[in-house]
Amino acid sequence: MKDHRLITLLALFVIIFAGASMVHPLEAKTVSSDNLVLGNPSGAVTSSSYPTNYLIQRNQYALSYHRDNGIANWVSWHLDSGDIGSASRSDFQSDSSLPSGWYRVATGDYSGSGYDRGHMTPSGDRTSSSSDNQPTFFMTNIIPQAPDNNQGPWVDLETYARELVSAGNELYMITGGAGSRGTIANGKVRIPNSTWKIIVVLSQGSNDLSRISNNTRVIAINMPNVQGIRDNDWRDYLTTVDALESLTGYNFLSNVSTSIQSVIEARIDGSTTPVPTAVPTSVSNPTATPVRTATPPPSTGCSSTRLFFSEYVEGSGSNKALELYNNTGSSVSLSGYSIQLYANGATNATSSVNLSGSLANGATYVIANASASSSLLNLANITNGVANFNGNDALVLTYNGTVVDSFGQVGNDPGSSGWSGLTSDRTLRRKANIASGDTNRSDSFSPSSAWDAYSSDTFSGLGSHSVSCQ
Repeated sequence: MKDHRLITLLALFVIIFAGASMVHPLEAKTVSSDNLVLGNPSGAVTSSSYPTNYLIQRNQYALSYHRDNGIANWVSWHLDSGDIGSASRSDFQSDSSLPSGWYRVATGDYSGSGYDRGHMTPSGDRTSSSSDNQPTFFMTNIIPQAPDNNQGPWVDLETYARELVSAGNELYMITGGAGSRGTIANGKVRIPNSTWKIIVVLSQGSNDLSRISNNTRVIAINMPNVQGIRDNDWRDYLTTVDALESLTGYNFLSNVSTSIQSVIEARIDGSTTPVPTAVPTSVSNPTATPVRTATPPPSTGCSSTRLFFSEYVEGSGSNKALELYNNTGSSVSLSGYSIQLYANGATNATSSVNLSGSLANGATYVIANASASSSLLNLANITNGVANFNGNDALVLTYNGTVVDSFGQVGNDPGSSGWSGLTSDRTLRRKANIASGDTNRSDSFSPSSAWDAYSSDTFSGLGSHSVSCQ
């Protein structure tokens, strides 16, 4: 009898084991090595010697952490059907894995700030088990998100991504925040000016890197981190990977062949019948807010066809910034706009940035040097190397390759004191009666005819402008 019982138990074990192994045979659960298959965007290193680009790798995600900003520079992860289950949400907690002596952002640092504790790798992407969900609640995976961003189009995009997985796809995603709207927690945590995300969509399979082609679907988003957008569709913020690289300075999808990168990174996702479609959250505030938090005064008296430079800051050290103004009479897309820097009399651009997002009528957009003082960075929409100019460097604003405004004279170096002695160590603000840009980048430049000059490190006018041609 004992032998018969043993044989029976063994048979049942084989049946149960075989049955269990047949459940969802194609599902795979993400492991640490999956999260950087497409590349390490900033070359982050797991060493305390790199406090502003510190690599953290977990099964749930990989991220580059910026100790001084209190948030991640970027977070990268793979999403497969095996990552999604029914585990409940965990609790927020400080990340004890950070090097000794580093400040560890606490959950209470966000209290009363007006900003959500916004996940980069969503809790919903790691619900296969409680132990898989908990790391998404480490504060190193959290950034300050405006509630209407986090609870509106951002969460709709996260839901859409999981629905793509349910439809038979696997995804590679990279996300983060760009620019600065100030700080919380007594300066310990930076508030991003926008939230961006890249989603690479592949059908379920193996050897994923080799399966990326010119036809691979890539979704790139750059969404203003502001109130007032809760009812907006996430597709309103579509952009390109190339634009996000210009915005952040990172090299995305670097493990993909350069020939394929050049195609898929330049393309705005154009699927007219996305499968499946996420349903936007319904709320009572459908009005989109301009890129800046404060509502600027509308222009009066006249309007212009394109954006133009409204303020120029060439201050001490790296305190350098440019302000653009929308005087067109309606909201405009920044796609197609580019700024070029011509240093030291050069006739070919030495640096440039392609803009993305949108700008409401009467609103401003500020590009600052990443090493500027915090008081200047707090006013910036983005930081970029194009804001690394001196008083003798020319700047040009183009739209689809056509010059729409210029500052200085391309091909001319006026010397260290700048044009008319006014463009070095000064802030210049466009006169109120100037309603459009200087479209001749090579003509002589006399700042006093169109600009009011202020002393070095004057930032009080950044973030607002108005025009009156009466």
